Amino acid sequence: MTLAVSDLLPAVGSEGEAALTSLLQHLGDVLTVLDLDHLDRLSGDQLLTQMSQVAHVLRGSEAALAAMSAEVAVRSDPVRGGEGLAAKHTYQRPSQLIEVITGLSSATAGRLIRVGQRTTQRVSDAGLPLPPLFPAVSKALHEGLIGVDAAENITRELSLAAPRAEVEHLAIAETALVEQATGAGWRDGLPLSADLITIQARQWRERLDEDGIEPRTEKAFLKRDFWIARTTTPDGLVKFGGQVTVDVGTKLHALLDAILSPRTDCRYLPPEDPTSIQDDEASATPQDGNAQVSGSAALFDAEAAGPDTAHDGTKHSEAEHDEAEHDARVKDRRTAGQKRADVFAAMIDALARGTDVPTVSGASPTVVVTVTAEVLEREKGTGQIVGINAPVAFSSIKQILCDASIVPVFIDPDGTIVALGNDQRRFNRTQRMGMIARDGPTCAMPDCQIPATGCEAHHVTEHSQGGPTDIDNGALFCWFHHRMIDTGVFTVEMVNGKPKVTIAERLRRKPYFQ
Repeated sequence: MTLAVSDLLPAVGSEGEAALTSLLQHLGDVLTVLDLDHLDRLSGDQLLTQMSQVAHVLRGSEAALAAMSAEVAVRSDPVRGGEGLAAKHTYQRPSQLIEVITGLSSATAGRLIRVGQRTTQRVSDAGLPLPPLFPAVSKALHEGLIGVDAAENITRELSLAAPRAEVEHLAIAETALVEQATGAGWRDGLPLSADLITIQARQWRERLDEDGIEPRTEKAFLKRDFWIARTTTPDGLVKFGGQVTVDVGTKLHALLDAILSPRTDCRYLPPEDPTSIQDDEASATPQDGNAQVSGSAALFDAEAAGPDTAHDGTKHSEAEHDEAEHDARVKDRRTAGQKRADVFAAMIDALARGTDVPTVSGASPTVVVTVTAEVLEREKGTGQIVGINAPVAFSSIKQILCDASIVPVFIDPDGTIVALGNDQRRFNRTQRMGMIARDGPTCAMPDCQIPATGCEAHHVTEHSQGGPTDIDNGALFCWFHHRMIDTGVFTVEMVNGKPKVTIAERLRRKPYFQ
């Protein structure tokens, strides 16, 4: 029979209950005095001091919960059968019982059990008490110096190294990590956060178990995964996700950082005029350091390009100030996640147009869109993308058709194909190279750093309105800015043979463009 730790200790249940009851009453009084609805009355120092004190109380509570959770797990050992604590309350696992009693999540309950098992006193097969697996972590946790997150991170990583590491080396690593977590280490008085402790603990694990990294790397390689849904969410989005190996993830981070970095040089500044460059830079860079021009109408803040300077770098007189306002710059209001999603869209476009991509029936990877002639004429309504079981708005279809090789298929109401048209509309590779040579290596929207090779070709005068598929009527825009143009947020016109982007007249009259 497995003995519980409490079986070897003096009975202190009633005293413990009384102490906890007193503590809860005192905590209620403290919360009343703190007046959490009016924390704005505190000074900055008072707020941080009280937060630190509350965190200390929280860590102490977590230590008690971890120890109690481990005890619940011991008393719920399957060898006890129906006499186990969890079984008596009709639960299969101790974590389920803990969830109900504490109101915590399943993941948190499991974490409490693990931490408690590693930081509380154990019992040998002979019934003798044994010290905790991680005594230094146990001491810091029970003194309220570290929380469950830090304790979990340290004990998890060192447990992975334990099978092949020397005991004395594990003890050195544990002590060092606890000192860093409590602020008693090399950064005396400045404890590391739980996330930083995880990084340090992993470094120790790799050092203690140098032979273990290759098997883990191979295991990670086999777990690489990517998935994309065939159905859309109620909001009309397609979900995808997965995980990649560290080398691939690092390359992706480097690519995103390079494209989205606010320090990326702007390519639209006239190099022959240093004064104009300085003025333009000062006016084009928002306070947050992000100099990209983008967003949707509801997310924009106006930012003047300067009363004398237009996007093309030409100077205006005071009399032309109102006309220069036509070229007002707009602060990028996209979230970091939205920007990464837009870069991903550009990567897909660039890969799909690559000459090395496998063909399907002699053609590049193809998206088949069906839409009625009535929707095309009215520019309103929905269509269908083959393979997606949800209607698609005309604005999305318009963007797809703007940079696509179109083969019209005429179908009668009964579904019979009446005729096939000829391939038309799409800009070819040579034309794209010409646009890059003319407009630069990135998106034609000023300050956007998405590479032109991942951009979509836009008909300045729409093809449906007679605009030719000609380099003089084309410009390369990233997926996001192409959508902003197609939805009317920005307008494009060819000025002296080059595309010029302006804010739509109807939007410039709104308050946030003043």
